[in-house]
Amino acid sequence: MKSSTSDFLTDVQTVNIVIKQIGPNKSLPAFKRIVERCSRQRVIQVSDNPRRLFHCSFIQSSSYTEFSELQQHRRVFAVIGVGFTNGQGEPADKSTRASRESTDSEVSESEQISNAYNKLKSDYSNIICSRCIIIGGKDEEFDLIERHERLCFPSLEDATQLESAVRELMRAIYIVIEMKRVDVSFEKKQEIPCPILPDESRWQVGVDTKSTKSYRKKCLGRCRKQHADYCLLTGLPQLALEAYEGAIESLKSAQDHLWLAAAYDGWASTVCILHAEQMGEINCGAFHRVASMHAMLTIPSIEINTQTGDSLSVSNDSVLRYPSGNKEEMKLQSDFSSPQGHKRHHSDEHVRVTSSMSNGIERNESFGNESGIVSNGSSPSIREEPTKVKASKGLNPLSNFLSDRREKPTKERVMENFKNSIDEFSKFTMAGWLEYETVMRGIMYLILEREYIKLEQFHRDYTGKYLDDSNTFMDHRMKSQICLNSAAMYREIGFLRKQAFYARLSVLFELHVTEGRVRQASDYKIVYPVLFKTLEGYGVELGEPHDIKNKKLGPVKLQIKSLHEIFTAANRAGHRDAAIRHLCFLLQVYYPHLDSSMTTRLFEDLDNLVKATNLVHQLNQTIVVDDGKIIIPGLQLTRFPIIQSPTVLALQSNLAPTIVPNKCQASIFIYTPFAKKADNALLWVTDCPGEVEVTVKNCRGSELVVKDLCLIVEGVNFEPVQARLILPPEDEENQSGSTIRLLGVPRESGDLFITGYSCNIFGLHNECRFFSSNGQKPNKIRVKVLPKLARVYLECSLPRAPIEEDNDEPSAEAVVYSGQNFDHTITVVNNSDIPVRYCGVKIWQPIVQGGPPLICLDDLETHSQEIEGCETTDDLSSFTLEPNGSKELQFHIFGIDPTSTADDLSDEEKVLESVVPLATTHAIPNPDSESNDMDLIPFTGRLLTAEFIVRYHSDITTEDGNSFERKCKLPIAISIIPAVTVSAWHVLPGDSPFSRYIVVDVTNSTEHDAELVYSNSRRMYVLPKETCRVPILSPCCSDVTGGAFHQAKQRGSHMMQKMETERLRLILENHVSKHLDIRWSIPALNLDGQVPVGSLLSSVSLLKQLVLPAISLDFFVNGKQYVSEDDVTVGIGQFVTVEVSIISSLAAEYNGILSLECEQEISHLLGSNDTSSFMLVTGAKKIPFTVDKENKQSATFNLAFIVEGSFRVRPQITPAPGQNALLAEDMFATPVAFSVSTKF
Repeated sequence: MKSSTSDFLTDVQTVNIVIKQIGPNKSLPAFKRIVERCSRQRVIQVSDNPRRLFHCSFIQSSSYTEFSELQQHRRVFAVIGVGFTNGQGEPADKSTRASRESTDSEVSESEQISNAYNKLKSDYSNIICSRCIIIGGKDEEFDLIERHERLCFPSLEDATQLESAVRELMRAIYIVIEMKRVDVSFEKKQEIPCPILPDESRWQVGVDTKSTKSYRKKCLGRCRKQHADYCLLTGLPQLALEAYEGAIESLKSAQDHLWLAAAYDGWASTVCILHAEQMGEINCGAFHRVASMHAMLTIPSIEINTQTGDSLSVSNDSVLRYPSGNKEEMKLQSDFSSPQGHKRHHSDEHVRVTSSMSNGIERNESFGNESGIVSNGSSPSIREEPTKVKASKGLNPLSNFLSDRREKPTKERVMENFKNSIDEFSKFTMAGWLEYETVMRGIMYLILEREYIKLEQFHRDYTGKYLDDSNTFMDHRMKSQICLNSAAMYREIGFLRKQAFYARLSVLFELHVTEGRVRQASDYKIVYPVLFKTLEGYGVELGEPHDIKNKKLGPVKLQIKSLHEIFTAANRAGHRDAAIRHLCFLLQVYYPHLDSSMTTRLFEDLDNLVKATNLVHQLNQTIVVDDGKIIIPGLQLTRFPIIQSPTVLALQSNLAPTIVPNKCQASIFIYTPFAKKADNALLWVTDCPGEVEVTVKNCRGSELVVKDLCLIVEGVNFEPVQARLILPPEDEENQSGSTIRLLGVPRESGDLFITGYSCNIFGLHNECRFFSSNGQKPNKIRVKVLPKLARVYLECSLPRAPIEEDNDEPSAEAVVYSGQNFDHTITVVNNSDIPVRYCGVKIWQPIVQGGPPLICLDDLETHSQEIEGCETTDDLSSFTLEPNGSKELQFHIFGIDPTSTADDLSDEEKVLESVVPLATTHAIPNPDSESNDMDLIPFTGRLLTAEFIVRYHSDITTEDGNSFERKCKLPIAISIIPAVTVSAWHVLPGDSPFSRYIVVDVTNSTEHDAELVYSNSRRMYVLPKETCRVPILSPCCSDVTGGAFHQAKQRGSHMMQKMETERLRLILENHVSKHLDIRWSIPALNLDGQVPVGSLLSSVSLLKQLVLPAISLDFFVNGKQYVSEDDVTVGIGQFVTVEVSIISSLAAEYNGILSLECEQEISHLLGSNDTSSFMLVTGAKKIPFTVDKENKQSATFNLAFIVEGSFRVRPQITPAPGQNALLAEDMFATPVAFSVSTKF
């Protein structure tokens, strides 16, 4: 069969040359190469003016040669035998090898080749000339073959003159045919020879009388018919057209119906050839003239413009002829595909040839051709892909090429002659195939004219009868071939859906079972390629990425049926891998459209196929079937299971590296918020496990087992870790699937690209790519892998204990009482063979603004010379580590007050209440008032966490000088049990204006008695769950002026205000902490410690009262110094002498006016109001004063109360003109409390 419908048209101008292997040695690959090289010399130019082309076709067998007199293009004009000597070929099988060994002593190898060649010539007795190509033999060893016929070459590579010899053979054939063409003597002879067909007398009706005029017209018409054939074969279609017209006139008069049918067919075919040449549909390409014999010929190709605008370029391939029933001629049949256009070819190129054994009863080797078209009784030749070339832009009128003739051929006349030929052929049963070829040539003409509607009608009217059950002349195999031809016709005009329909119909005829015969695997091997090529017609694309979502499937039910048929054919043909691939594709793409029963059956079939396969099927590999004619691309089985949303996770916190840029190199600063993220966004380290998080979902209704699930990467050496999953059946509750992590270890540095995953599912090896969110572009995730780095871990003398569920680092815990101090050690260990050139230690812990911290390192080392270039900010200690070295550090834990610790816990863990209620005294600070003073008292809590953070740099640098930093941590959970803590505080005047009493309420939270030691040797006992008041005398701090905090609030920004306030607080904390030392001990528990006073030292409101004020006032009541807050009891109207001593710490002199104010406290919550009217002052109510740093001044007031109650008398200083007003913190004065009653 030809490669397209155009071959039916070109057949009529092509000379047939049979080429076969001969001799005892066979070499199919070498024979294929010889056939291919010969096929390239298919067209030669034999004349310039007019331009004439001579076409030849190299075939391996022929059929319908009994009609060679009727149609000369069916005749075999020459034969070529190809023999291989010992060493160049191998015996075909064991029997041949044994026969050869037994006859070596009797007949030489050269004689066997010579005898086989002579037998080949005798099989085709009517040939013009022949050639024998001998590979590996010497010329003198083959004397039995004529000298001009043998072509001996040492090897196929040395056969450089093969093409030239083939062209010489073609030239010789042309000369003979040309001599027959120019011989028109029959026109003048009285007795015209009458060409007849073999056994013509059997079907001829009546007896011809040679003397009659009708017989003479019959002979003349037949001779003219043969002369027209010679004209067409020698490249003169114009002359052939005239000769066919003359033959038609004579044969019509003689009523010679069979030859008249052939003449009609020849005339119409010639018109089609001329029309196609002028339209550019037949492109002969480059070719050689007879005189030039040094360059290769290219093969003429034919362009068929389809309805879609694309052009299909097909060539006049060498093909197998349709079997005639002769068993000897049907033993070896192959098809060849020839190169197209202007491609350059090499003599050693491999040509696809398929050889198989068949006989006329059991098999038709032509079945399974891609285009499905058979002409001249030939077998199919499958063309893998049509070559697309430029189509002609317009259609030329049919009459242009015959403008010099009187009667111009029209479309109607051409089709009329085709129909006349079909009608005449239909009168002869034995010419049924010739009739069908005429139908196909008429179809070819309608394709050229783009008359697709008429083509459809013509095809339906004239081919339907061949497929009818009443047609007994054609068996089911011939009917199958007719369907294939129809499929190829629809393919060329772009009707792929109908092409698929006729291809499937041909399969039905091919699989028709006659009596006494059972379908074999070989039958399904024939039909499988045909069914496979119907997928395109139904819109099934095997090569595209099979996305589950947003895929337009087309006619789903029809596609499922077609795929299932292909799977069945592949399975029964023994193509087990192809059957598995088709079944997996069906499940992958059409699973949602399958019912449960069919799904169950398909999975059972898949399981049976996998069990019957010895090797694990690789879904990602391409499958080649039928000697490369069918290529099944790899499949990504992404539906079982569905794995989506790949996310690359960073390494564990103790392994995650960061790139530290080299600060020594000067560079231009360009601000961009993406620079640092790009460098450190996703970094893995060699020999450190990496993780990729994916979502896995089972869409089946049963349990799904996934084995050997691992990542697929590119770029660097990577060792994936395989996982095994057992996924539960799909249910409505778990629609989102499960999240898992896939592990792997990179083994070298560089750019790692994570492209997909592989697994073993249903016993198949499956490799899939990750796709982007839209499912189109493959999602290739890039991860930068750093070289192998040092690894450091921490060891501690504290006991280990897990703190968090997902904490991958070691952790420790400790239990202390508030105020206790414990010493421990921590060891920094380098367990790698890479040195650490910098290792810095810092501690993250709850922020305590006052008092000792929770954890403190004992020894702080100086940075060594090797690490001066590294950043050491916030590092408490730094050092280097040798490979497998370690460093031990000492630290101690102090039990801070658990009721007033810093920000450590979450909101749910914060303890918002104190251990015991605060004492209801006036010394309780007001939170509202202290908020304006930026008080730093934090919230309270009992369970605290801290971390040792060690960051280290491996002694590895990049070409840019950058280094790699890692961090390791040791979390410590510290449980602090309240022992003796501070519950409240108050500041009272001291024994002088330059000292203060800090009165602290200390609470014993234990169940045992506690002993307190304060002010060096003073002791006090506290009962369990009781509170006692401890007075501690502290001198005022002269390093901070009275208005310093006010000046701090005047700074330009809030941050500057906080920084200045913190600086002043630290100065006061260092001063006060020297005196605020309270030790406790609990003998029953054998415990001792220090009362934590961090809450006091962090209170700005307390520390501000310990600043030496600008003006201090000292009161004397009735000559006795007032040093406490105890009330002075007086009666109504009783006069009291109050002396006020004014002391200044200012360097300059200060002038002011002193007066007294009286206030009465209503309640603790409502505050007090001014009651100066209830106090009677005798003498001066306002006394001016002048004080300086060296001198102090006194003022005396006599006062009495006229109302009963509790009153407080406060001093009021009014600055003199020219003096600045005093702030509240610039003046310290303890108000005098009076209790007025009616009794004295």
